[in-house]
Amino acid sequence: MVWLLSSKKKSPEKHSGLSKAEKAGIPILILIVLWVMYSLTQPSLPIQSQSHSSTSTMLTRAEEFKLPVIGPNGLTGQSVSLSSYRGKIILLEIMQPSCQHCQNVAPVLERFYKQHGADVVILSIAAGAPADDVAKFIRDYDSHWTYLYDSAGSMATMYGVTGTPTFFVIGRDGSIITSLQGQQNYETFESVLAQASRT
Repeated sequence: MVWLLSSKKKSPEKHSGLSKAEKAGIPILILIVLWVMYSLTQPSLPIQSQSHSSTSTMLTRAEEFKLPVIGPNGLTGQSVSLSSYRGKIILLEIMQPSCQHCQNVAPVLERFYKQHGADVVILSIAAGAPADDVAKFIRDYDSHWTYLYDSAGSMATMYGVTGTPTFFVIGRDGSIITSLQGQQNYETFESVLAQASRT
């Protein structure tokens, strides 16, 4: 079989400017650059929302801190230090208002607080979030325990937190009995309180 080739040669197409695909990619590139620039200006907070997992901490004693108290109407003007609760069992939560698992566990903590508030101090440290968001969270979930405000998220770094919520159970002597990472149920909180009460 003989194939006949056209003697006409196609002249090379001349490209002027950017192709449609290249033009479409420019806004995406601009958005990526803007997002990177925005991310670099935000506090460095290496924590993510976690569902449910238990973990042990490398810390053996709770690190001292002093943070402002925040309530449903915003910052109260008061501050609290961890050492002021020495001699009591403390359930310390590091959380973020935007964290879905923190939202899910808030009603569980409220129930636990109402049942065991005389036996354990509950402190929630809101890490790296605007104060208004924290106050709204407290209102939305009708939380009655103590919230502390950590605008820079320094407590997450100090305590080696990699996900929210993370809980530390602190004994009467200031030692860390155990830590829990992720969304917990009511029975877990009762179990760790019983464990702490025996120490």
